Amino acid sequence: MVNFRRDWLENIQSMQQEMVQLLDQFAGRKPPMVRFAPSAWEPPIDMYETADNLVVVAELAGVNQEDVRISVHAKTLIIRGQRRERQAGSNRTYYQMEISTGPFERGVLLPVAVDAEQATASYDDGILQIVLPKVSKEGTRRIDIRTA
Repeated sequence: MVNFRRDWLENIQSMQQEMVQLLDQFAGRKPPMVRFAPSAWEPPIDMYETADNLVVVAELAGVNQEDVRISVHAKTLIIRGQRRERQAGSNRTYYQMEISTGPFERGVLLPVAVDAEQATASYDDGILQIVLPKVSKEGTRRIDIRTA
Protein backbone atom coordinates (compact mmCIF):
# COMPACT_ATOMS: atom_id res chain seq x y z
CA MET A 1 0.00 0.00 0.00
CA VAL A 2 1.21 3.51 -0.85
CA ASN A 3 1.27 6.17 1.85
CA PHE A 4 0.66 9.84 0.98
CA ARG A 5 1.53 12.84 3.04
CA ARG A 6 -1.60 14.80 3.88
CA ASP A 7 0.05 18.23 3.61
CA TRP A 8 1.02 17.87 -0.11
CA LEU A 9 -2.11 19.75 -1.23
CA GLU A 10 -1.21 22.66 1.06
CA ASN A 11 2.33 22.73 -0.44
CA ILE A 12 0.96 22.86 -3.98
CA GLN A 13 -1.44 25.68 -3.08
CA SER A 14 1.41 27.61 -1.45
CA MET A 15 3.61 27.22 -4.56
CA GLN A 16 0.71 28.35 -6.76
CA GLN A 17 0.24 31.51 -4.68
CA GLU A 18 3.98 32.27 -4.89
CA MET A 19 3.92 31.85 -8.69
CA VAL A 20 0.92 34.18 -9.01
CA GLN A 21 2.74 36.80 -6.91
CA LEU A 22 5.91 36.41 -9.01
CA LEU A 23 4.01 36.78 -12.30
CA ASP A 24 2.11 39.81 -10.95
CA GLN A 25 5.44 41.36 -9.99
CA PHE A 26 6.84 40.86 -13.52
CA ALA A 27 3.66 42.15 -15.17
CA GLY A 28 3.76 45.33 -13.07
CA ARG A 29 7.28 46.31 -14.13
CA LYS A 30 7.88 48.98 -16.72
CA PRO A 31 9.28 47.90 -20.08
CA PRO A 32 12.90 48.84 -20.71
CA MET A 33 13.39 52.40 -21.94
CA VAL A 34 15.51 51.28 -24.90
CA ARG A 35 14.47 48.54 -27.31
CA PHE A 36 17.05 46.95 -29.55
CA ALA A 37 16.51 45.19 -32.85
CA PRO A 38 17.70 41.60 -33.24
CA SER A 39 21.49 41.38 -33.48
CA ALA A 40 21.59 39.65 -36.88
CA TRP A 41 20.37 41.70 -39.83
CA GLU A 42 19.09 39.92 -42.92
CA PRO A 43 17.48 42.02 -45.64
CA PRO A 44 13.95 40.95 -46.58
CA ILE A 45 13.55 39.44 -50.06
CA ASP A 46 10.94 38.48 -52.61
CA MET A 47 11.62 35.65 -55.06
CA TYR A 48 9.52 34.78 -58.07
CA GLU A 49 9.80 32.82 -61.29
CA THR A 50 8.88 33.83 -64.83
CA ALA A 51 8.95 31.65 -67.94
CA ASP A 52 12.68 32.31 -68.49
CA ASN A 53 14.06 33.76 -65.25
CA LEU A 54 14.23 33.48 -61.50
CA VAL A 55 14.01 36.97 -59.98
CA VAL A 56 15.15 37.92 -56.47
CA VAL A 57 14.31 41.37 -55.07
CA ALA A 58 16.01 42.52 -51.85
CA GLU A 59 15.22 45.59 -49.76
CA LEU A 60 18.50 47.33 -48.86
CA ALA A 61 17.43 50.78 -47.68
CA GLY A 62 20.38 52.93 -46.68
CA VAL A 63 22.98 50.63 -48.26
CA ASN A 64 25.31 52.09 -50.88
CA GLN A 65 25.47 50.15 -54.13
CA GLU A 66 29.26 49.93 -53.81
CA ASP A 67 28.85 48.08 -50.49
CA VAL A 68 26.85 45.17 -51.97
CA ARG A 69 28.34 41.90 -53.28
CA ILE A 70 26.33 39.16 -55.01
CA SER A 71 27.49 35.62 -55.71
CA VAL A 72 26.01 32.27 -56.72
CA HIS A 73 27.49 29.03 -55.38
CA ALA A 74 25.83 25.81 -56.62
CA LYS A 75 22.11 26.45 -55.94
CA THR A 76 22.60 29.23 -53.37
CA LEU A 77 22.44 32.97 -54.00
CA ILE A 78 24.42 35.02 -51.47
CA ILE A 79 23.94 38.75 -50.95
CA ARG A 80 26.56 40.42 -48.75
CA GLY A 81 27.04 44.01 -47.82
CA GLN A 82 27.23 46.67 -45.18
CA ARG A 83 24.94 49.44 -44.01
CA ARG A 84 27.02 52.27 -42.64
CA GLU A 85 25.90 54.33 -39.66
CA ARG A 86 24.73 57.83 -40.50
CA GLN A 87 25.68 60.92 -38.47
CA ALA A 88 28.37 59.13 -36.52
CA GLY A 89 30.07 61.01 -33.74
CA SER A 90 27.11 63.05 -32.46
CA ASN A 91 26.02 62.69 -28.85
CA ARG A 92 22.65 60.90 -28.84
CA THR A 93 20.23 59.31 -26.40
CA TYR A 94 18.33 56.46 -28.04
CA TYR A 95 14.84 55.45 -26.98
CA GLN A 96 14.43 52.89 -29.72
CA MET A 97 16.96 51.26 -32.07
CA GLU A 98 15.55 49.11 -34.86
CA ILE A 99 17.59 50.10 -37.91
CA SER A 100 20.55 47.76 -38.01
CA THR A 101 23.94 48.91 -39.22
CA GLY A 102 27.07 46.99 -40.04
CA PRO A 103 27.68 43.96 -42.20
CA PHE A 104 24.92 41.63 -43.35
CA GLU A 105 24.65 38.43 -45.33
CA ARG A 106 21.63 36.70 -46.81
CA GLY A 107 21.81 33.26 -48.39
CA VAL A 108 18.88 32.01 -50.45
CA LEU A 109 18.43 28.46 -51.73
CA LEU A 110 17.41 28.69 -55.39
CA PRO A 111 14.46 26.44 -56.32
CA VAL A 112 15.61 25.95 -59.93
CA ALA A 113 18.94 25.65 -61.75
CA VAL A 114 20.19 29.03 -63.05
CA ASP A 115 22.90 30.30 -65.39
CA ALA A 116 24.96 32.47 -63.03
CA GLU A 117 27.18 33.70 -65.90
CA GLN A 118 24.20 35.42 -67.56
CA ALA A 119 22.74 36.93 -64.36
CA THR A 120 22.11 40.67 -64.14
CA ALA A 121 21.47 42.98 -61.20
CA SER A 122 20.07 46.49 -60.84
CA TYR A 123 19.85 48.79 -57.82
CA ASP A 124 17.40 51.68 -57.48
CA ASP A 125 16.07 53.51 -54.39
CA GLY A 126 17.33 50.83 -51.99
CA ILE A 127 15.80 47.95 -53.96
CA LEU A 128 18.18 45.36 -55.43
CA GLN A 129 16.80 43.22 -58.26
CA ILE A 130 18.71 40.15 -59.43
CA VAL A 131 17.58 38.38 -62.62
CA LEU A 132 18.90 34.83 -62.94
CA PRO A 133 18.17 33.08 -66.26
CA LYS A 134 16.94 29.53 -65.76
CA VAL A 135 18.97 26.72 -67.26
CA SER A 136 17.24 25.29 -70.29
CA LYS A 137 15.89 21.78 -69.96
CA GLU A 138 16.74 21.15 -73.65
CA GLY A 139 20.19 19.88 -72.68
CA THR A 140 18.60 16.88 -70.96
CA ARG A 141 17.46 13.97 -73.03
CA ARG A 142 16.42 10.42 -72.39
CA ILE A 143 18.57 7.58 -73.67
CA ASP A 144 16.83 4.32 -74.44
CA ILE A 145 18.58 1.03 -73.86
CA ARG A 146 18.70 -1.21 -76.90
CA THR A 147 18.17 -4.89 -76.50
CA ALA A 148 20.69 -7.21 -78.11
